[in-house]
Amino acid sequence: MNWYRISTGQFGYPQPEDTYLEETYDLAAGCPTCGIGKALRNAFRFRSEPKAKHSQFLGLNWVFDEVFVRDAVKHVFEEQGVTGVAFTRPVRHSTGEPLETVYHLRVSVILPPALRPDQLDTETCEMPKDPATVKFLTANSSRLVRGPFCGAVKFNYPQENDGQITMPASAFVSAPDIVRMNEWFGSGGSAGRPVLVSQRVKDIVDRMKWRGLMFSPIEIVNE
Repeated sequence: MNWYRISTGQFGYPQPEDTYLEETYDLAAGCPTCGIGKALRNAFRFRSEPKAKHSQFLGLNWVFDEVFVRDAVKHVFEEQGVTGVAFTRPVRHSTGEPLETVYHLRVSVILPPALRPDQLDTETCEMPKDPATVKFLTANSSRLVRGPFCGAVKFNYPQENDGQITMPASAFVSAPDIVRMNEWFGSGGSAGRPVLVSQRVKDIVDRMKWRGLMFSPIEIVNE
C-alpha cells in the first residue's frame, strides 16, 4: 500500500503569537532551542473562526505538523472507520470557547524509527558556525544563539525536486490509517513529526474532492 506525507496551506497564526509555544506545548519535554521533543499540552488557540470556507483541511503558520479539518471531514472519516485519529476543538483565544467550524486532527500513533536518511539534508542543534549568521541572529535576539543546545539532529523537509522520504515497508505493518513519523523535521527553532496517511485516506479525500490537503509520496522499499 502507498503512503503519503500530508501538508496544508497556512491560514492565520497560533495565539498568542508571542507565547503560543509556551501556551500550547510542554516545552520541558524537549529542547527549548530547536523544538525537538516538545509535547502538545493544550488546545491550539485561534484568533477567530478560519475564513477559508472552501478548504476542508487547514493549517496554522509556524505549525507544520498539525492539521485542522472541517466538520465534514470528521463525519466521513468516522463513518468510513479511518483509524489512528481523534478530533478535538481548537479554541478562540479571546474567550477560550471551542471553535464551531473546525476540528484539530489529533494523531497520536508514532511509528518506530525507520527513516532512510540518505537523500535528506540535516541540521544539528548547536551554536551556528557562520559568523555572519551569529551576528544576524544575535541582533534579532534569537534563541538560536542563546542556547542551550541539545546536539540532536533533525531533517529538513524535502523540497520539490529534492530527495524523497524513504522508509521500509516493515514500518507500516499493523499501522493505522494515519500516523506520525518517529523522526523530527524542521529548520531553526521549528521541529515536528510529519503526519503520514495511507492510500485509503488519499482515496477518500480524492473521492470527496476536498480541498486544502497536499500529498507527497513516501518511497517505500522492501528490506
